[in-house]
Amino acid sequence: MKRVTNKELISVILINIGLLAAAVYMWLIYDRRQTIIHSEEPIQNYSVLEVNCRRRTSSSILIEFNGKQYYVAVARDKCIQFDPQKIKLFYDKERDKVYEESGAVVRHLVPNFILYLCSCIWLFVVIKKRLSS
Repeated sequence: MKRVTNKELISVILINIGLLAAAVYMWLIYDRRQTIIHSEEPIQNYSVLEVNCRRRTSSSILIEFNGKQYYVAVARDKCIQFDPQKIKLFYDKERDKVYEESGAVVRHLVPNFILYLCSCIWLFVVIKKRLSS
C-alpha cells in the first residue's frame, strides 16, 4: 500500500475546508432569503423589461426597480407562462439583489452538502491509510 504524504493529506484537508466553507456560505444565503421572504412584503413597483426563457440554462427576467436594472432568475415554468401578478419578487437591501420566491429552496443546498460529506469520507480514508502504513 502506498504511503500517504503530508502534501496529499494537507491537500485533502484544504479541499474539505473549502467545501465546508462553500456549503456554509450557501446556507447563509438561503437563510437570509428565507428571512426576507417571511418578514417582508414582495416588491410591487417594478417594470419588466425583458423575459428570457431558456430550455437548458436558467431562465431570467430583466426588471427595473428603484431606477436600477436587475436580472432575476425565475423557474422555467413561471417564465413560459409569465404573469407579473403571479410572480413574487423580493429585494435584499443589504446585498442590492432582487430574487424570485422560488429561488430560495433547500434543493439547491443538497448537492453542496453531499459534496462536503463525500470529502469527509475521502479525508477519513486518507487518514486511515496514513495511520495504517
